[in-house]
Amino acid sequence: MSLEEVYNWQARIREMIQELGHWQSLVLAMYSLGMVMARQSAPSKVSEKLGVLGKPESVQRRLERFVDNERINWQSCCVAWSGWVLRRYSGERVILLVDETKLGQHLSVMVVGLAYRACCVPLAWWAYDPKDWPLGQVALIETLLGLVAQAMPTGVIPLVQADRGIGTSPDLVRKVEKLHWHYLFRVQKSVIMRQHGQERPLKHLVNAPGQEWGGRGQVFKKDGWLDTMVLLVWALGYSDFWCLITNDPAAFSRQYGIRYWQEAGFRDLKSDGWQWQTSRIWTPDHANRLVLVMALATAWVLTLGAFAFDEPDLRPYFTKGRVQTYSLFRLGLRFFEALLDHTAPVTWPLRPFICLSHPLSFPISVGG
Repeated sequence: MSLEEVYNWQARIREMIQELGHWQSLVLAMYSLGMVMARQSAPSKVSEKLGVLGKPESVQRRLERFVDNERINWQSCCVAWSGWVLRRYSGERVILLVDETKLGQHLSVMVVGLAYRACCVPLAWWAYDPKDWPLGQVALIETLLGLVAQAMPTGVIPLVQADRGIGTSPDLVRKVEKLHWHYLFRVQKSVIMRQHGQERPLKHLVNAPGQEWGGRGQVFKKDGWLDTMVLLVWALGYSDFWCLITNDPAAFSRQYGIRYWQEAGFRDLKSDGWQWQTSRIWTPDHANRLVLVMALATAWVLTLGAFAFDEPDLRPYFTKGRVQTYSLFRLGLRFFEALLDHTAPVTWPLRPFICLSHPLSFPISVGG
């Protein structure tokens, strides 16, 4: 990695997050590039790959000062970053995934991410002590969706997906509807539906694998009933079924399989990619700035992976025909290494950039 490539990436970062100063954007460029090279997020590990910028000890201190810098407002960075990603996204539909991830007993992080080709790009996030919520769950998610909403291109109506631990919430449904967005939430099987004056638990609407059910009704009796579309699917080979609610007339039950992409995205941030769980950065405010670095690194690697898979001259090198033997994220890492050691069958500059497209290119699995 050369100084020219670092400065080129810094220039891109200053375009996307204009409130960052020269030194802040430079360290963010250093950190995100070094993260891809090291496949680590801990400053001590990343600094060892940035020898072109100085001694590892001094580089490490610069990276640590970045995550410690209170003048970097991570929430406004989320807005700028979301806008940059969404403007460079050309998929069929904007699907936002909402879920919480944990780093042992040290840290919890709520994340709103963009579903992308069986992966997920973090757009907005909030880290907190697992025993000390900064807000109630709905208020926290509403805040994060609001950050992304500020950056959403005009006329785009995203679909928000959440699992039953989050989606069984009439308050959250109303918050999404207030944004004039669509939702596709999994809810508990015990939720009561009222249809044509008859009340039934959702768990009574399907009773065997292979069955599906759909219809309009009302749910959340204790909250005064909420009009919605109810979708249920029990896929063959699974021991459980999905109970889904949505306000999207184009939604279908198997589309909910996309929500798993966020689980894959969390794995990319941890064991498959940046080893977040070993960073030892547990302070929530510090973690919020670290996630910004990981988000940039992830989006660039996914861009590389998409290029490696979609380019006909490169696909045989990384795949078997149209069969994708690795996730898009891992393809990107392999392509990066091949470019770095000059074994890739193509001459291509290492200059980082973000370009996301075709989010629904791969089969959607249905799980319990």
